[in-house]
Amino acid sequence: MSKRNYYFFIVLITLMSSVSVFATDIYLPALPDMAVYFNCSQTEIQMSFTVFLVGLASAQLIVGILSDRFGRRKIVFGGFALFTIASVLCAYADTLSHFILFRILQAVGGGVGSVTSRALVADRYNREESVKVFSTIFPIIGLSGAMGPFVGGYLTYFWGWQSTFLFIAGFGLVILLCAVFNLKNKDSKRAVDIEQHSPKILGFQKVQGYLDVLFNLEFLGYAFIVCAGFCVFRSYSVESPFVFNGQGYSAEEMGHFYIALSLAYIVGNLSAKKLIAKMTVEKVLRIGFLLFVLGGACMVGGAAIFIGNPYALIIPMSVVTLGNGFLFPVASASAMTAVRSEFAGTASGLMGAIQCLTAAFCSHWIGKFCQGEAVFMSLFIGALVLLGLCSFLLLIVYKPRAQVTATEDV
Repeated sequence: MSKRNYYFFIVLITLMSSVSVFATDIYLPALPDMAVYFNCSQTEIQMSFTVFLVGLASAQLIVGILSDRFGRRKIVFGGFALFTIASVLCAYADTLSHFILFRILQAVGGGVGSVTSRALVADRYNREESVKVFSTIFPIIGLSGAMGPFVGGYLTYFWGWQSTFLFIAGFGLVILLCAVFNLKNKDSKRAVDIEQHSPKILGFQKVQGYLDVLFNLEFLGYAFIVCAGFCVFRSYSVESPFVFNGQGYSAEEMGHFYIALSLAYIVGNLSAKKLIAKMTVEKVLRIGFLLFVLGGACMVGGAAIFIGNPYALIIPMSVVTLGNGFLFPVASASAMTAVRSEFAGTASGLMGAIQCLTAAFCSHWIGKFCQGEAVFMSLFIGALVLLGLCSFLLLIVYKPRAQVTATEDV
């Protein structure tokens, strides 16, 4: 591959990988305004966030199988066409029920990006080269979590909440056009022969693979660590706009409050990559959990003491996210190495689906429990931190097992 084609490919993969994160976060500062527009409660508008995560979970489970069956190129084209159209429909939805329906379609289309981008890298590169590609794009994906609310806050302030979805539709259209000119038929060359492999993909062996992974306690221990971190972040993301709105901050101002979180995650991610060469996986996880628990405890105390101060939430959450920067890559790689190699793809899809479904559950209930109150939000997040710590202690630290070693995927 020429240098020019390589750079085009990296840009495309980065855009595909980050679009679902961007689409999840860009409208967060607009949630209070949208509740007024649709004449609904905080909990009802937060449902649009919950169903988006459910749509992503569904995509995690089925898109990989479909791309193996029909080829990456067709699935990418169909997925981003659906994503773009659904984003436009979201902008022009006149009822909350229509908006939620279009958000589900948007999530399924956007979920194509995260799944097929990993497959496209694996199609083109060997393991060592793939690690280099992922290490290039992961920090950018992390930064998209900060840019989403930042951009969305300004768009909402100047042109209303609808502009955030029109912006995302343009994002999807750009990706679709890049895919048309960059992805060739040869990118589907590793799609399986359906006549030969369909029993493995769609039949009993596939079900058996899911069952084997689900009953692997070591896999579940690491997967629950990832789920806990993701649930904490997503619960904070969906509830904090209402907390900040109640404290008197505009959508424009709220957009700035999420930048520190993504920067903290990037710092944690880069630090973990350096430490993993010098320490065992468990030691790096201990560092991550120390930060994770410290941030959660400080949030509970800060919200109770510094009432009405947004930085009593932002600073502790940045520490939590710094810990996530350690936990996510290390726990994810450890979960993948805890299963047999023939079930690695199954484990990857299942872990992503569990992650999104648990986050959807938490994002729904945090709205009902907290109702825009900072103290209640901090208690909810503190409980999730404790659950993550318990899964680490019970399923990883105190479970007799062979020494886990780091892999090149970290």
